[in-house]
Amino acid sequence: MTMAAAREEPGPVRTQAIHDAFLSDPQHSDAKSVLRELAIAAPDHIYEAAVPVYHQLRAARDLLAVDGVTFETPQYQQLVQPFFADLDSLQRLMRDDLQPPERHRN
Repeated sequence: MTMAAAREEPGPVRTQAIHDAFLSDPQHSDAKSVLRELAIAAPDHIYEAAVPVYHQLRAARDLLAVDGVTFETPQYQQLVQPFFADLDSLQRLMRDDLQPPERHRN
């Protein structure tokens, strides 16, 4: 998504490129597929923590698709800073879940 946004293409071309990257990034699994996998394979508490992170990512996608929005735009920064903090928390939660019970962090 960020690579598509950085190309600074105009209007609908930008929007389509960002949405395409969100749905079918060839280097990564698309976010919706990852969320579906978590719904199937992860414990409920991890899936429940992942849902808001997914929604934040979608909101970032939609904002990046707007003409004139850049990575420095305050509105974008206000959105992605909590996203990355919540993503980090989710990753820690997932790592902790993989640890044997006696090794879980507090």
